[in-house]
Formats: sequence, C-alpha cells, structure tokens
Amino acid sequence: MQYWAKSSIAVSVLLAGCSMFDSSQVDTSAEQRSLESIKVPAGLQQPARPGQFDIPPTDAAGVDVEIKAPSLVLATASSSRVEEGERLARVWFDRNDFTGDLIPFLQQALTAQFAEKGVTLQQTDEKGLEYTTGWITRSDETGFWFWKSASATEQARFKLLFEPRPHGRSASLTVTMLEHEHFVAEKKLAGREAHRQEVALLNQIIDRVGKEEIAIALANRAKAPDVSVEPGLDKDGNAALLSSQSVDVVWSQLEAVFTALNLTVTDMNRSAFTYYLTYEKPTQSFWSSIWGKDAPIQLPLQDGEYQLVLKRNDNGTAIIMQNSNGEALSAETVLTLHEPFVQAVRQARVEL
Repeated sequence: MQYWAKSSIAVSVLLAGCSMFDSSQVDTSAEQRSLESIKVPAGLQQPARPGQFDIPPTDAAGVDVEIKAPSLVLATASSSRVEEGERLARVWFDRNDFTGDLIPFLQQALTAQFAEKGVTLQQTDEKGLEYTTGWITRSDETGFWFWKSASATEQARFKLLFEPRPHGRSASLTVTMLEHEHFVAEKKLAGREAHRQEVALLNQIIDRVGKEEIAIALANRAKAPDVSVEPGLDKDGNAALLSSQSVDVVWSQLEAVFTALNLTVTDMNRSAFTYYLTYEKPTQSFWSSIWGKDAPIQLPLQDGEYQLVLKRNDNGTAIIMQNSNGEALSAETVLTLHEPFVQAVRQARVEL
C-alpha cells in the first residue's frame, strides 16, 4: 500500500510539470509588466510620481556642440613654460645657459623660423618686440607622385608680441590672429578655430627655440675646454705642472685624464693626495689607423710604476710626477709632459 502511494505521487508530479512551466501562463505583455499604481487607503495622500520622459517644451534653437579637443601650448623648449590658467596663445621664456641675452636670442630664432618657411616677418615697433607676419597659407594635396598638386584652402596673418619683464630674465610671447581668409566652405572659422591656429603657430615657434637651444648645447660640447695647466715650480722648488683649480677639484678629475694617457691606478692615498700608477706605452691598432682615428697620446716615460702627488700652491694646485721611489722627475721631463697632459685634459673634457 505504501509503494502504491509513493508511485502515484511521483506520477502526479510528472504530469503536473507540463503545466507548471507552460509558457502560456507567463505574462509578456507590456501593459501587464508595468507596475500598478500604489493603492492608498482613504484619507491618505497619494505620493508624487515622476512622469516618464517628462521634458518640458522649449523654443530655443539647437546649437551645434564643438567636439574638437582643446588646443594646448606645448612648452617643449628648456627655457619655456606656460602659466596655469592661461587663456591666450602665450608662452613664457626664461633666460638660461643656452639663451644668453633673452630677447636677442628669441628674435634670432623667430627670424630663422619664418625665413625657412618663406613667410615675411615685419617689425612694427622700434624695440623689436612686435612683429606682423605675412600670409601663412594652408593647402590640401591631391594626387600622387608626378600628378600631385596642392590647392590653397585658407590663409591667415598673425601678430607676435614680446613682453619682457623689467629685470630682463623673462619674457612672454603672445600670438594673435589679425586676418583670415578661406577658399573652401569647410575652412571657415568656427568656434575656437582661430585660437587653435594661434596655438599651432606658437608651438612651431617654441619648437624652433628648442632646436636653437640644442644647437648651442652641441656647439658648447664640441668646443675644446680651456686648460690652465702650465709647467712651473711648486713651493719646494720641484718641477711640476701647475693648475689654477683647487686641489680637491684636480683630485676628482684626474682619473679621466689617466684613462686618456693609458695610466692605470694601482693604489691611492686620499689624505696625502697621492696616486700610484702604472704606465704602458699605448699602440694604435691596425683597424684604428684604417678608420682614421687619432693615434693614442704617448708620454715621454718608460714603462713602469710612478707616483703622482698633488700639493696646494699659491694660486691653485701643483701636479708633481715622481718615479716609483718617490723622487721628482727632472725639469726637462716635466716640460715634455706638459703637451701630452694638455691633450689628455681636452680629450677627457675636464676643467684643469
């Protein structure tokens, strides 16, 4: 009897399953899916309900929204900077080791920039702080190779204004558009397009200033440093090479000179300002001579061990070369050491 009850229950559940998941009973209509309004008992206030898409009507005309990214002044030159919150097409330049006198340097960079572009640049004041450009034309290229052609789409003229600080160490440059002409409808100025073109021209000038700074830095790097080392006598009357630099400065820079002279440091005594060195005459390899490299600097010394001692002098430092026993070399030898030592100082680009 129990077995029959269990079986009948299982069969009834299976039969009922067909109607439990009947899709016809699922309410899919939009009206029935919507929430019914809350039934408020009598005597209570109905809560406020926002209307769906309740947008009030308006008579205002549609305005086109500008979707272009804002233009930014790029202060890429080491002397340039932009002040926070600046709304004009303006950049500030500060005097540094590359610029020298600031305004003449900026004027030279400005003249070179427009001369390369083939655009006239007219000075409109006596101090050389205000300039007006000729027409700067923008063109679209069509075709390719021999059949390539360019057609002008727009052109504009600008005013460039330098405003130096009274101390002369800083100056601003502002670019302002004076006139604009368009030859196709798509190039008609709209929104902040005039400001974008002002910023674009200003960024080109800043880039030119940065290139001028790099050129000056490379020229300074290639320039042979001044060498103050001269043959003479130390306080004790020993033949020595005399430098106008302090003993600490000479000590800190000598190892670069040793490398150029093929001197190897085996030991040192900082408290006595003494280097213990080994010298071996350098030889030029076959491939170095083929490629035209300069022959290595040779000292008028025999291969072996030496000592180099620094002593404070009246106007700088005395550099004394000694043999392995600590005996100073002869005056004739020190005199012949002077020229190779100067060459090594220039090759190492140190200040001695």
